[in-house]
Amino acid sequence: MTLHMFDRLSVADRPVAPLRVAASVPPLAVEVRHLSKRYGGGGRGGMIYDLLAGRRASAPEPGGFWALDDVSFTVPQGGVMGIIGRNGSGKTTLMRILSRITAPTKGEARVRGRVGALLEIGSGFHPELTGRENIDFSGAILGMTQAEAREAVDAIIDFAEITDFLNTPVKHYSIGMYMRLAFAVSAHIRNEVLLLDEILAVGDERFQDKCRHRIKQLCGEGRTVLIISHTSALLEETCDSLLVLDKGKVAFHGDPYAGIDFYHRDILRLAPGGRLGADGRPYRASIKVGRVRGWRRARQG
Repeated sequence: MTLHMFDRLSVADRPVAPLRVAASVPPLAVEVRHLSKRYGGGGRGGMIYDLLAGRRASAPEPGGFWALDDVSFTVPQGGVMGIIGRNGSGKTTLMRILSRITAPTKGEARVRGRVGALLEIGSGFHPELTGRENIDFSGAILGMTQAEAREAVDAIIDFAEITDFLNTPVKHYSIGMYMRLAFAVSAHIRNEVLLLDEILAVGDERFQDKCRHRIKQLCGEGRTVLIISHTSALLEETCDSLLVLDKGKVAFHGDPYAGIDFYHRDILRLAPGGRLGADGRPYRASIKVGRVRGWRRARQG
């Protein structure tokens, strides 16, 4: 009978282990179930102006196409998920639905917490306003209060490296300056969930490294981040999981390293060892996998 005893309690009398297991599972920040989105066919398909007018998504009509087809996945709080796929695979449509710019045709997408989205370079910028004025203006568009914008203004200016052009209208900014300011505003918003669409496609290598470091900081703060990118090194270095979309469907969801290999081998049909650069073209990159994976393990531990 003593074989069934542990610390004077029988196995059936011990509720501690199940409680510990349940407590160790982080809550879900993003939950997508059977999500589908159809465009074309003459209907507007539930764009934001339909929602503001109180209209439901239009019924699908002949002649359209499914940008997303039965997509399901979850992201835990504090998780970092990369999204990759060929042009037209539904990546940006997915981000637009998660940021509530457009509504799904079918299924549901739940995002728990305050959302900050950077889906286009300079989104929320007014061309006639200066860089300083656009920090307040674009911050409000992305969900930032005026008080939060004032509190974060020094960090935003320092990160964007536009001190000399701060009082210049942004219509005179280069694309690189636009991108630096846009990312700086998004990365310093007090949001629980951050959505980034190809934000690192423009910019030099030094600034991309700076952005990756900032993303790591956000992850360390418990933020949830979703990143669209064609840069393999960025996805492998920063992500916990990877979602591969192909023709609107989920082709892979799991480990970033396995996902990149699957994408190159089964979707792009690249030669073994082929990688993608910031421009989406194949190249061979020497990635210090041990260092990258060590950082992920250190963060998770």
